[in-house]
Amino acid sequence: MAAYLSADHAAGVTQFGGLRLDGGGTLAPAALAWARYGPAPGRARAVVLLLHGISGSHQALRPDQGDAHPDAGWASPWLGPGAALDTRDTCVLSPNALGSCFGSSGPDGALAGEFPDVSIADGVRLQGEWLRALGVERLDAVVGYSYGGYQAFQWAVAAPLPVGRVVVLASAPLGGGSMADAQRLRRIAAALDAGDEAAWNEWVELRCSTLRRYGYAQWLADKGEHKSESDLEQRLRADAQAWAARFSPWAMAALRSAACRYDARAALSGSSTPVRWLRCASDELFAPDDPGARAREPYPANIVQIGVDGRYGHLSPLLEGRLWNDHLQRALA
Repeated sequence: MAAYLSADHAAGVTQFGGLRLDGGGTLAPAALAWARYGPAPGRARAVVLLLHGISGSHQALRPDQGDAHPDAGWASPWLGPGAALDTRDTCVLSPNALGSCFGSSGPDGALAGEFPDVSIADGVRLQGEWLRALGVERLDAVVGYSYGGYQAFQWAVAAPLPVGRVVVLASAPLGGGSMADAQRLRRIAAALDAGDEAAWNEWVELRCSTLRRYGYAQWLADKGEHKSESDLEQRLRADAQAWAARFSPWAMAALRSAACRYDARAALSGSSTPVRWLRCASDELFAPDDPGARAREPYPANIVQIGVDGRYGHLSPLLEGRLWNDHLQRALA
């Protein structure tokens, strides 16, 4: 059902009767929140699926009305009229990840701790069901950033619909994190539900640490808007608090659990789908020289790795928009 609809933008939540899960059982009902940018699929020159990062949402552009999620507009450097994802003639479909907390099925409320384990493949199958419900029979491209990159790699190896090519930004075919991370997040979530102030501080500090590791603190420092290190830290903490107030640690645990179980390296070596894998030189999370992302044998010629000389680490695609727009434009050509 569409909650907002215009000639070049739509958003809503689509409900499905159930989704069979890799781990067994069925998630019923299964909901997928989404946004569309550009013309409807039937009127578009091309149809592209755009997939967000683990702490983000499907609001790739900031909405004109209604609630804006903390990261709303994350893809604005390369999504819009005249951009690499040109909404004048390209239909860009952006779904919220399964397990997230912005409208798709995920852990919520008193039964949050009982939400089943979901996988990257489960989420991609749900995306396939949604696209078919929209009448989409083929995708020209799938573009995924970070956690969305895991999903994009899954489209390359097990596409629910035919796809022309896959473009991955700052990600890898091997998931990151550990089950210990997921367990910590569940502990924080349960403590927050019980009103534990120490858990709130831990949740915020975890976000601060993530922003530092992702390159955001360096970006703030280089902007030169803060008179002292203390001012910069206050800004970093304020941003972390704003995000932490809106993002559920239960959801982060579900997403982290799915990520750390994901490994598409062997399947990717047998895939014929064209993949353009854009890797940022300063990304500590998905370092270009990380041996863990390599296949046992060299990847086939259809998997093309491209180095991007970004300064701001894992957040470079979002913070250095012009640089990544140019690379994305070439990758989609």
